[in-house]
Amino acid sequence: MITLYHFGPFQGLADPSPFCLKVDCYLRAAGIEFETKSGAKFIGKSPKHKLPYIEDKGKVIADSAFILDYLKKQYGDTLDRDLNAEQQAIAHAFTKMLDENLYWCMVHSRWIGSAWPQIKEAFFGQMPLPLKLFVPAIAQKRVRKSLYMQGLGRHSEHEILDIARKDFRALSDFLGTKNYFLINKPTSLDVSAFAFLAQLTVPDIKCEIIELARSFDNLIDFVNRMKTQFYPE
Repeated sequence: MITLYHFGPFQGLADPSPFCLKVDCYLRAAGIEFETKSGAKFIGKSPKHKLPYIEDKGKVIADSAFILDYLKKQYGDTLDRDLNAEQQAIAHAFTKMLDENLYWCMVHSRWIGSAWPQIKEAFFGQMPLPLKLFVPAIAQKRVRKSLYMQGLGRHSEHEILDIARKDFRALSDFLGTKNYFLINKPTSLDVSAFAFLAQLTVPDIKCEIIELARSFDNLIDFVNRMKTQFYPE
């Protein structure tokens, strides 16, 4: 059986990482049996020193994109096999927008923006003294440096929200009144979109980007639809 290594449950979600949630949701949507092992302690055991990664039949695969590629090859492309070339191209483009653009907007809101006090308590509040006095500051400093090197951290709060707004608008306009993004059943694009949009709509966190995401009614309906279908618990 496949073992998925991830962070663990967070405020109504299977994981606070959209990449971990993406793999978890894909496995459920594809009907592939798996078990999970949770905790940041597994980061050091990952071949790429990040989560998620999976173990399957003696193989270890890290990074959500490579994990999904592996799962499609080993267990069949049950989600995307009905997509034509144009739909596959659209799925790839939207997935990269989520992975490489909206992700960093979310990271900024959590670690630098107005969500930070709530995230700090959620992620580090249970740490024993004196660790919780300095570990959050060290982690935040590292994230701030990563954001600056990536480029998004050089923008103002207003500019970052505008970037996120354009991503939400693109997703909302493309989804329209459809139940799913491409065809009449979930595909890997739906899994990816859910993994990110759920992070920005489900948790009980008060911040500007979550308020912005919640203003798109069809995206909220989409998240609820996916959550009901694959996370009825």
